[in-house]
Amino acid sequence: MKAPRAGHNQRGSTLLVAMILLLIFAIMAAASFRGSLTSVQAIGNMQWRSEAITAANDALDRLLSSADFATKTVVVTQQVNAAPFQVDINGDGVNDIATNLPVVTVDGVARAGPRCLRAEPIPSIDLDPTLAADLGCFGTSGSSSPGLEIETSGGASTTVTQSPSLCSNTEWTITVRAADAVTRTSVDVVQGVGVRVLTTAVPVCN
Repeated sequence: MKAPRAGHNQRGSTLLVAMILLLIFAIMAAASFRGSLTSVQAIGNMQWRSEAITAANDALDRLLSSADFATKTVVVTQQVNAAPFQVDINGDGVNDIATNLPVVTVDGVARAGPRCLRAEPIPSIDLDPTLAADLGCFGTSGSSSPGLEIETSGGASTTVTQSPSLCSNTEWTITVRAADAVTRTSVDVVQGVGVRVLTTAVPVCN
């Protein structure tokens, strides 16, 4: 019986090593390809999220352009949810992202729309009668406590008392949800805002 020649053993070992190296390279290539796909997906998710946040911020800007959200909260909420603000991201003529005012729970109360957190009447003494924005907050109901008398631009004088004025400072939290029906991206953007309104128009804050 003949012993196997050394050349055959060497070729067999070389083939085995080559197969192992080929397997290792294949695994590395698959891992690299999978990592690339993950990176592309992550970048895509970031872009979709950024687009949704932009749409939500645009909707917030529209909502905050008027004080109606503070004085006509229920009506504004119904109008926004009935006709959501929509955005065409890729310019193909089809709206991609729609925004609405979702139901949010604050202090155990679940409700959609802007939520008034705090309302505080503004003392008359904190207002400036020479400013048009403050002038409308002075009322005829005075206080027995004398205050500061300031001369207005017309030459008349106005007494600023320590009684509450006709206006109140209110603090609000507004949650806007932007949803992309194609990518299934959904983002909630929460905005805090303060607005001055007539005290008679201040809603119940909770």
